[in-house]
Amino acid sequence: MASKSREVRMEQRRVLEKKLELRLQKLEALGAAKEKDPMVKNLRSQIRETDIRIAAFDKNIAKIEALKQAKAKKLAEKDAPKEAAAAPEKEAKPKKKAAAGEKEPKKKAAPAEGEAPKKPKKKKEDAPAQ
Repeated sequence: MASKSREVRMEQRRVLEKKLELRLQKLEALGAAKEKDPMVKNLRSQIRETDIRIAAFDKNIAKIEALKQAKAKKLAEKDAPKEAAAAPEKEAKPKKKAAAGEKEPKKKAAPAEGEAPKKPKKKKEDAPAQ
């Protein structure tokens, strides 16, 4: 659809304005009332509609540009911390390994003296078929 482009709408507006000028000149030569003429009203209405569409194109273009800038900024912010954190991260890893080696692994808690040890639950697969 060609009418979805801004250039085509601008051309439509130019053509409508030219038609309106010609109609107004004709009415002036006849001496008729310009405000009462239905063709003048129709042309002005079409020009207003075209102006609205052109404004919508401009608004959409501005929105797209703002989103592109926001996306670029977000990507730049996302990449910058990775580069800055890459160097300290290499130094931090050996410290973590050393700290982990010093700690003793946790042992499982023994059952209380008065309680019998719990039996593991049977899975449905292990249960006998009936």
